[in-house]
Amino acid sequence: MQSDLGDCFSEIKKHLMQETKVCFIGTPCQVYGLKSYLRKEYDNLVTVDLVCHGTPSPKLWKKYLDEQKDKYHSEIDDIVFRNKTYGYHSGTMRIRFKNQFVYYGSARVDPMLKSFFAEISSRPSCYQCHFKSVERCSDFTIYDCWHANNLVEGLVDDDKGFTNLIVQSSKGERILDRIADRYELYATNLEKAIELDGTMICHSAEPHPRRDEYYLNLDKETLRAHIQKFVPIRIRDYLIEKSKRIFYRMGVYKFLKNKK
Repeated sequence: MQSDLGDCFSEIKKHLMQETKVCFIGTPCQVYGLKSYLRKEYDNLVTVDLVCHGTPSPKLWKKYLDEQKDKYHSEIDDIVFRNKTYGYHSGTMRIRFKNQFVYYGSARVDPMLKSFFAEISSRPSCYQCHFKSVERCSDFTIYDCWHANNLVEGLVDDDKGFTNLIVQSSKGERILDRIADRYELYATNLEKAIELDGTMICHSAEPHPRRDEYYLNLDKETLRAHIQKFVPIRIRDYLIEKSKRIFYRMGVYKFLKNKK
């Protein structure tokens, strides 16, 4: 979901004027928005942009949450969109309810994630994003690195997660030099890193041909029933999801995944 910035920009400016060091992390359009608001560069501001897939409608998100609360008879305590339920390479939606129940659902069976990855739920502006390029207005660009062992010879993927980092400015270079000894850093080929994991750096989300229809009739039924007409969740998907849980508990899920 798109974050609610509220009065974040004015708060940042106040801290910058007080010479406080500020690090702002957001989507490329949010970084651009902050810099447009500030109108000048600040040495004490560091900006980091996340490679963005697109953002769904807040209306869809509210409908999803309301239905989840009704189904599990509880208010929600916290939510993680990409919980590493089965390791770094397999993120799932995790919702922890106040009644102690915990829900898990991957993009295979969760209606919110299914809508997102099917490209049927993004805002129209995300289908024609103006910030899709390798060069960004931030100091750093970061995105998931699922193929770290293909980028660095001899590197073993421990399934805890690696991050691709692109340094975008001279300020970013200076900062990285100062903190380099605190991290495991590996120089990689930028083009290969983008090819393997960074397709969304230069490409907008592809609009689904029935996107307008999807939102037009959204209020007429439950989200789970509604999605069946557009990007259906099939019995096979539920069976695979259940099998993943069983294999993971048995300790063989990672072995089977590596055999693919």
